[in-house]
Amino acid sequence: MFGGLMEPSALVECAYELMRALKEELAERGTVAPAFILLYDKDCEVLTFSPRLFASAEGKAAVARAFRHRARQTGAHGALMGIDSNCFIPDLTAMREANPRLVQAAAGAGIDALIRSGFGKTSEGLSVTLQTSAFHLLVQQLYARGDNSIVFGELRTLDSREVPMEAAGLFSVYGGQHVTRG
Repeated sequence: MFGGLMEPSALVECAYELMRALKEELAERGTVAPAFILLYDKDCEVLTFSPRLFASAEGKAAVARAFRHRARQTGAHGALMGIDSNCFIPDLTAMREANPRLVQAAAGAGIDALIRSGFGKTSEGLSVTLQTSAFHLLVQQLYARGDNSIVFGELRTLDSREVPMEAAGLFSVYGGQHVTRG
C-alpha cells in the first residue's frame, strides 16, 4: 500500500482498509479504539491517545491539537481518523426544500441544530475521515446493537471531489483551505 508517493486512489484505499479493521474490532469486541493515522510517501504513523481524553470536550480538543500539530510538523500527505460515534444522516429532500439560509444557519450551529430543524437524524456508526490538502473523504458504516450482536446497515461515502464538504470538524488537519472538487 505504501510503495511510493501515494496517489488519491491509494489514500482512499487506506480509508476503506481502516473501516474494515474497525468493523472487525466492533463485531468482535463491541467497541473500538479511536484510530489516528498520518500517511506519508512510503509509510504511516499511528498516533495513540488515552481513552480518558475522549470523555471531555477539553480532552477531545487536546487530541485534535496534537493530531493537527504532528501532521503539520511531519508534513504528512494525509490524515486518517476512525471513531465510533453518532453519525448525522441528512434528509436531503428537507434540506433542498428549505430556505438555503435556514439550512446554512442550522449547519453552522451544529448537528443538534440540524436535527431540531428537521434536516436529519443520527445513528450509531463508525466514521472514517481521510483528509488531504486536495480532498476529504468521509466513510460512515451505520450499525445497530442487537442481542449481543452488531447489525451493520448502510455504508455511506461522501467525497469532496464530488460534493463540497468539510469532513473533520474539530479534528480538521488541513482546515482553512476550502476543499472542493479536485
